[in-house]
Amino acid sequence: MPTITKRDFLLAIGATVAASGTSSLLMSGRAYAGTPDWATLPAGATPKHGGKLVYAQTYPNWAIGSSDRGEHPYYWIDLLTRSVWNCLTWVDHDYTVRSELATDWAPADETMAVWDFTLREGVRFHNGKEMTSEDVVSSFKAHVAQRGSGFATNWIADVEATGRYSVRMHLTGGYAEWPYVVAEYRLTIWPAGEAESLGFDGIGTGPYRLIDVDNKRGFRAVRFDDYWMEGRPFADELEGYITASQTAINGFRAGQFNAVFNIDPTTAGQYRDAGGEVHMSPGGDQFLLTMPKNIDMVWNDPKVRKALSLAIDRDAINRIVYNDPDSWVGNDTHMTALNPEFLPRDIAQDVDEARRLLAEAGYPDGVTLPTIVFCPSFPEEPRIMAIVSESVRRAGITLEIREMPCDGFNDYVLAVNAPVGRPRRSLVGPRNPAINMGRMDFAGTSTEPGGWHGEMAERYSTLYAQAVAEPDDARRFEMFQELQRIAHQDTPAIMLGGRRNMLAHRPEVVNLRSHSQNWSSRFDDFWIAS
Repeated sequence: MPTITKRDFLLAIGATVAASGTSSLLMSGRAYAGTPDWATLPAGATPKHGGKLVYAQTYPNWAIGSSDRGEHPYYWIDLLTRSVWNCLTWVDHDYTVRSELATDWAPADETMAVWDFTLREGVRFHNGKEMTSEDVVSSFKAHVAQRGSGFATNWIADVEATGRYSVRMHLTGGYAEWPYVVAEYRLTIWPAGEAESLGFDGIGTGPYRLIDVDNKRGFRAVRFDDYWMEGRPFADELEGYITASQTAINGFRAGQFNAVFNIDPTTAGQYRDAGGEVHMSPGGDQFLLTMPKNIDMVWNDPKVRKALSLAIDRDAINRIVYNDPDSWVGNDTHMTALNPEFLPRDIAQDVDEARRLLAEAGYPDGVTLPTIVFCPSFPEEPRIMAIVSESVRRAGITLEIREMPCDGFNDYVLAVNAPVGRPRRSLVGPRNPAINMGRMDFAGTSTEPGGWHGEMAERYSTLYAQAVAEPDDARRFEMFQELQRIAHQDTPAIMLGGRRNMLAHRPEVVNLRSHSQNWSSRFDDFWIAS
C-alpha cells in the first residue's frame, strides 16, 4: 500500500474533503421539489420510502446526566439533533456553510456586526404551526437566556424581526464567519414562547417527530409528513440508542441495529465481517487537555506546558489506535488539518527538548503533574490516554489521567476551581477558524485555555478581536495563522489530534454517511433499500 508524508497529507486533505462533499452532496442526480441545491442525491440514486433505521451510538452527549429532560436538544442523547430539529444553516461535508431554515444571509455593512437572514417559507413545526421570524427571534432569545452555546450566544446583542420571513441579528462585535455559528447543533429553532421554557417539548422542524425519549438510553421518532423538504425523509421510523462499543457490535451482529455511529476504529473489521459497510469521514472530534491556571499549579509556567506537549507521542496514537501513521497531529489549538489555515507545529515530539525545558523551569529530575480526568466519550479514548501517560514518562513527567463515567462528567469538572474547573480532557469538534481560535481567547467566555494569562495571552486576544471582524478572507487567513504561532509559543492547552469519525451500516442502509462534524449528521437523505 502506498504511503504519503504528513506534509503531503496536509496538502491533500482539503482536496480529499472537497471530493467527499462533491460525491455525496453536490453531485447532479435526482432532485426533489422544495429541497435546497446541496440536498441533490448522488447520480442514478433511486431512494425507497419506508423502513426503519435503528442505530447505536457510542458517543453520548457531553451534557447527558445534566438534566432529566432529554427531549430538549441541549440534553439530547447523542448531539445528532438534526433528526428532530433544524438550524438556520448547515455545514456540509467539505466545511461549506449551506442553507437550512434560512435561504440566504448577508452582513449589513463592513463592520460584520449586523447580519440579515431570509427565512425559508412554508416550514412547519411538528405541531403544525408555520415557522416565521417570530419563532426565530424567540428561539435565539431563549438560547441566550438558557446559556446555550457560550462561544455563540455571548456574541448576540439582539435579534429582531424585519419581516414575516426575515430577521436581523445584532452582535456585540464584528464576526465575519457568523453564518457558520448559527449552524451549531444547540442553536435549533423552536416554536415561539417564554424563553426559559422553550425547547423542552421536543418540537422542531426536523424530518422526524419525537415520540418517546429516555434521556440516558434512547429515543423513538416517526416520519414527519409535513417536513419542508418535500418527499423526505425516506424512512418511516428512527430509533437511536446509547450503547457501549461491544454492545453495539453484538447488536449489529444480531440484527438489532442496522447502523452504528462512531465505532471504535479497531473494530471496523468486525463490522465488515458481520456483513456491514464502514464509512470514515476526513476528520472528527479531538481531545484537548485543559490545564487550569487560575490557582497555583505547576503548569502555570509555560515551559512546563510546552514540555508536556513535546513529550507526548502523538504519532504512536495515530499508529497504534487509528492504524493511520501518516495522519495529522494536533497543533495545540482547536484548528485541524481540515482547515486550510491549519499550521502544524515545527516539531511534534522532542523528548530531549522537553527535558531541557523542565530543567530550565526548575525540575531537572522531572515533575509530577496534577491528575487530568476524562470520560470515554469515544470507545478508543482509554487507549489514547494510556499512550499519553506512558509516553511522557520518557521525559521525566508523571501524569495520571483518570477515567470517569460520562454521566455527570461535565458537572464534576466544573465543580471546583471556578470558573475554570478541574484539569480535564475537553472534547472539541472541528469547526471554522473563527470558532476554533475564539475558544482559546482568554478574554472570551471559554474555559478551555484554563485561565490563560500573560503577555502572550493578551497578544492573542487583541489579534483575535481584529481577525474575527476582518471582512477580507486573505487577511483573516494570515491572522488566524499568526494566532496559531502565538499558541505554539505559549501552549495554553494541548490538542492530541488525528481522529476521524467512523460509521458502520448494513448494505441496505443507503447514503448514510459519517460527518467530520459529528453533530452535523443528517437524517433526511438516507433510505432503507430492502
